[in-house]
Amino acid sequence: MRNKTLVLDTSAVIAGFVPGLTDVDQITVPEVLEEARDLCSKLELETAVLAGKVKILEPSQTSLAKVRGEARHTGDVVSQTDIKLLALALDHRNEGVELVTDDYAIQNMASLFDVPYRRVAMPGIKEVLRWETVCLACGRKYPPSAVECPICGSHLVRRPRR
Repeated sequence: MRNKTLVLDTSAVIAGFVPGLTDVDQITVPEVLEEARDLCSKLELETAVLAGKVKILEPSQTSLAKVRGEARHTGDVVSQTDIKLLALALDHRNEGVELVTDDYAIQNMASLFDVPYRRVAMPGIKEVLRWETVCLACGRKYPPSAVECPICGSHLVRRPRR
């Protein structure tokens, strides 16, 4: 019996993870198939899906809302596909889920949700970051979603919170 579920990100397949060679449950979202543009990655994924090795699923609305809220709170820059992958991992947390990704933003958010991740080619994150925006003109700090300083009108720059 399989006791682990892998959630596959596009970056994992591009980096060399071969879904068809792993004998554990594997899931992903439809957008990952669309993101795999190079022929080799696309063939690996499509073959694994056709062989029944990888299931294409949609995450729950509840988990999507949790991930979107956390991304706004932390300031992590993640795509809609990344949000869906993280939400899918939350939905399958009770299945011993592990995210397979080389994407640092996904790794950072997975750490915040206590979702284990596996890297493929890249070294992985060294620490979990939370972000803030700072006005370079007046030095004031704002939440990550702010883009312009309400005091002096200058453009804000995103940086890790200290």
